[in-house]
Amino acid sequence: MAQARTLAGWIAVIAEDRGLDERGVAAATGLDIEDVRAVLDGTVFMMPVSTLDRALRRLEGRPN
Repeated sequence: MAQARTLAGWIAVIAEDRGLDERGVAAATGLDIEDVRAVLDGTVFMMPVSTLDRALRRLEGRPN
C-alpha cells in the first residue's frame, strides 16, 4: 500500500510540475481517466503497484 501511494505521489508531482491535467496524464501514462483521477487523488489502494510503476516510467520517459 505504501509503495502504491509513493508511486502515485511521484506521478502527481511530475504532472503538476509539467502542468498536465487529467487528460494529459492519461495520454502520457497510458492509464484510463478514472485511474488517473484515483492517482491524483491518492486513492490507489486497489491499483497494482506494477501498473503504477509502468505509468511512472512512461511519464518519466524511461523504458517499461
